[in-house]
Amino acid sequence: MTFDIKNVETAKSRIDAHINKTPIVTSSLLNSWLGHDIYFKAEGFQKIGAFKVRGACNTISYLIENKQKPDCVIANSSGNHAQAVAWAAKRFGVRSKIFMPTYSSKVKIQATSSYGAEVTLCENRIIVDQKVEEISKQKGVYWIPPYNHELVIHGQGTAAYEALKEIEDIDAVFAPCGGGGLLSGTLISVRNLAPKAEVVGAEPLNANDAKISLQTGEIHKLSKTPDTLADGAMTMSIGDITFEYLKITGRYD
Repeated sequence: MTFDIKNVETAKSRIDAHINKTPIVTSSLLNSWLGHDIYFKAEGFQKIGAFKVRGACNTISYLIENKQKPDCVIANSSGNHAQAVAWAAKRFGVRSKIFMPTYSSKVKIQATSSYGAEVTLCENRIIVDQKVEEISKQKGVYWIPPYNHELVIHGQGTAAYEALKEIEDIDAVFAPCGGGGLLSGTLISVRNLAPKAEVVGAEPLNANDAKISLQTGEIHKLSKTPDTLADGAMTMSIGDITFEYLKITGRYD
């Protein structure tokens, strides 16, 4: 684990030619209601409609840059990471195989397939994770986890990096927390570019594994797939890498 901003800057230089520089938007009405200037980094305008493409793109680009181009990349995801890996793999001419739970959004399953990935549906997230771990041991296969991977984290951190380069004097930065990849990358950027700003992670109440993990001091894994509409944040647990980053937030309300 390192908070070196050079890792995020290098990731940004790798992926700039492949992704969108998303806009920052604000609402004068919302600002007047809350008494603060609030800015949104609109990653819905990103390739595949989510920030996940940043981490996937950075990882595959790094492998090719270091002459480690795999025959196939694999991923486990309920949606956005699946699309991101499939899209990035197609972009860089690499075969992809994605494992997704059957309850994933049909739109996201179809989108993942449309990017050229071989999609395998499994009964639940536990089986998905088991399958991808098994396949990752095969020669020529590279597993891109949805969050617990330094290259993925550095790629996700480019979203906050772009925002903080554009907007100064920020008091607080809020980011969603599923497995903690985006939040970890955000922490790297904020600690370097806006060190006085508070970083706040948000997760669904029914999927509060990160909060429990931080409160107890050890990674807490949910016993079953959480019942929440926030399908991008229904992870069973944070990872050992993201856990170390998230400890730096300091508050676990």
